[in-house]
Amino acid sequence: MPPAQIDAAVLLESMSESVLITDTRLDAPGPHIIYVNPAFEKMTGWTREEVIGKSPRVLQGPKTDHSIFADLRDKLSRGESWTGRTVNYRRDGSPFHMEWSITPVRDARGEMYQYLAVQKEVSQIVRTEMQLQEAMQVARNRLMELQKTNEKLNRLVAHQNKTLALFKKYVPEAIIDKALSEDNVDIRAGEELEVALLFCDIRGFTAIAEQLSPDQVVELLNTFYTGMSEVIIEYGGEINEFTGDEIFVAFGAPLPIAKPELSSVRCALAMIDNLKSINQSLKKKLNLEITVGIGINYGPVIAGNLGSQHKLEYSITGSPVITAKRIESLTVDRPNTIFISRSIYDQVHSHVNTRPYGKVLIKGKNEKIDVFEVLVG
Repeated sequence: MPPAQIDAAVLLESMSESVLITDTRLDAPGPHIIYVNPAFEKMTGWTREEVIGKSPRVLQGPKTDHSIFADLRDKLSRGESWTGRTVNYRRDGSPFHMEWSITPVRDARGEMYQYLAVQKEVSQIVRTEMQLQEAMQVARNRLMELQKTNEKLNRLVAHQNKTLALFKKYVPEAIIDKALSEDNVDIRAGEELEVALLFCDIRGFTAIAEQLSPDQVVELLNTFYTGMSEVIIEYGGEINEFTGDEIFVAFGAPLPIAKPELSSVRCALAMIDNLKSINQSLKKKLNLEITVGIGINYGPVIAGNLGSQHKLEYSITGSPVITAKRIESLTVDRPNTIFISRSIYDQVHSHVNTRPYGKVLIKGKNEKIDVFEVLVG
């Protein structure tokens, strides 16, 4: 059976896509339209009788982007297909987006004698693309806003962390954490706690300070405080305050710890041991060495934030605090000595070496108290 014959004219007339055929004279006023199909008429509003013999430029207008035609002549002259998209105009002057491809048509000798353009209205596609681009731009703008907000938030957080870190140098961290965790609670409310209390004092500090400049005194104290603080933190102590050459430490306030009596004594022994390193540093910096005395007591105290709405200070008060200080003062003529009360001794004597110092009448007490020495080394 012979192959069916294809009628090109019928095929072009029945196509749903617009078809336009021109001659090959690209120089103005050409090329000239020699054929359009019904789909072209429907899309543009031009009848074939109106456009035959005219240039396809009849479809162009104010918003047509002529830059897309920059490579048209070169491609067609080489026999290549060309594609483009821009705004064209209907017969009534209304604009629409059109996408088309132009392909050279060759005769039997292979010479180009016509150009066939297949055209398609893509206005809806262009609108969708523009909406997508707008949405993407909105998303990018939103992302930039979020990035700026995050950067601002990160700066604020960094500033707050810096402020908090600086604040913790002045107020024990545990006290700050406790205050922050107590929602809707009066932070000035006191509480009774069972606490081990340690006082450590530099022996003969007044005489030493008189031989130094103010800067050297500060150097001495900072070296002393730094070295001792590292040990105190290691054993769970909270530095309540630095007063002159004295360190006041609590074990069990503001937060309870396990075995505060034993922790305080082991801390005291470590402080005496760490004094070697402190003195090595002081010898190099100031050509001097120091000795200390330590007193420890245990008992119930009142702990809380004292002060006003404008200024607060975490304070530990009570008779056990005074007793601990009085015990420490007994070491005035005994450098690098640790004295403890009966309440401490009862809990630690099986863990560390001790010996009785004797019964001592201290200021503020009607009866003598038992004092013990923790043996060092």
